[in-house]
Amino acid sequence: MLPATLVGSALLLGVDVWANGALSLEDYGLYGSIRRLVQIVGFVVLLGMENAVLRAVARAPEAGSARAAVRTAMGWSGGAGAAMGLGLFVAAPALAARVDPSADAVVAVQIAAVALPLWSVRTVAVAAAQGWGSLWPRAWVTFLVWPVVQLGGLLVAVGALGLGARGAVAAFTAAVGLGAVQALWHLGRVRPGWWRGADAPGEGATGPMFTMAWPLWVHGVAMALYTWWDQVMLADLLGPREAGLYGPVAQLAPLFGLGLGALNSAFAPVIARRYAEGDHAGLAAQYRLVTRWAVALAVPAVVLAVVVPGSVLAPWAGAGAETQAALRVTALAQLGCTAVGSVNYLLIMAGRPRDPLYNALPAVGVSLVGALVLIPRFGVAGAALANGLAMGAANLGGLGQVWRHLRLHPFHAAMVKPVLAGVAVAVVAWAAQRAFGDGWVALGVAGVGGGVAYLAVLAALGLDEGDREAVAALRRQVGR
Repeated sequence: MLPATLVGSALLLGVDVWANGALSLEDYGLYGSIRRLVQIVGFVVLLGMENAVLRAVARAPEAGSARAAVRTAMGWSGGAGAAMGLGLFVAAPALAARVDPSADAVVAVQIAAVALPLWSVRTVAVAAAQGWGSLWPRAWVTFLVWPVVQLGGLLVAVGALGLGARGAVAAFTAAVGLGAVQALWHLGRVRPGWWRGADAPGEGATGPMFTMAWPLWVHGVAMALYTWWDQVMLADLLGPREAGLYGPVAQLAPLFGLGLGALNSAFAPVIARRYAEGDHAGLAAQYRLVTRWAVALAVPAVVLAVVVPGSVLAPWAGAGAETQAALRVTALAQLGCTAVGSVNYLLIMAGRPRDPLYNALPAVGVSLVGALVLIPRFGVAGAALANGLAMGAANLGGLGQVWRHLRLHPFHAAMVKPVLAGVAVAVVAWAAQRAFGDGWVALGVAGVGGGVAYLAVLAALGLDEGDREAVAALRRQVGR
């Protein structure tokens, strides 16, 4: 997962940089806002089935109930996606009128509506394959197929045909569609005939699936709101131009948490199995290890964003001082969220799906109130601050619940090492900016030089037993 995440994230950023240069700032903001809207509504139509099916499959991969869980989730979420897509298609003129009442904006929203049922199918298929122990579909669909297809669509629809925001949204929808096809194909290879057979009793039946899924559904919708509502609210309150200024921050934000995201893909099914087996000590050790590595992977990027934001944003033509301030806020907020680790997965896979919901609902309130108060006053930076406060509230609440119910926490002395090594990155980045100013050269020197200094300091501080085992496993994997 990790190499695919790194490569795919770089590709996705490249796609967004190209879109930023090819589109006007208003079209770029409209495209980003519509994409965010699809992602938020995508959680609505999933009905909470993604993590429910992952847990059901991971706990009993060979049972007939595992296949039944996939069929149940696919049918209900796919149907919900089709119904919501139809509703979004019909409501497109009213939605577009709030930001941009032009015909192009209406068509762009209608094109995006087609993506919703495809989004549901893709997500459930990937979660099922992940539960059966195959991480490659998530890496392939999310991080490799997606940016390649989207870039090809942008080159044709925007570059060759000049379709603006309509073309950009069409490229996004095409990427979702091909991702759904590839995910279904891979699922058929992992478990041939998963779509056949009578429904088996257990977690895969419709009743138990919804019992597990409904709190995950509400939590997923709430999480989508407080995580992705920032750009949509910015477009609604200040217009597509401000949303365009914020676009680079929205694209870079996942970069600061990509290590945790990649590690969670492997850790989630492990949590379900270890908890079912009663292996509390093993679960605690892996929680600490995953969190420590996630922080170590996040620190260099966060330091660069805080110390030399102008260089980090150099590829985006439309970024300015407002965008730099928002990037600093977002980077620090994401690091704080990474430091608490896989709190939601721990609660969900331990059979406590309602607990993340109790954290997410207050965070939605923080996000909406924060946006209404901070965006009119601080603009782009206000959107980032409201988003950061909401994510911090949700993650701190989850950390408290993990300790209360599971008696687990991720903190230990070794977590200080990446922070100390980050000081070396800051020094190199500062020197690069002093020597070369803001731009590509400073970014390259700070990235390469800071990365070398970071690894050198980490090596000097030493690895503990868990780190050495992880490095040895990586070497064995590379050796294959």
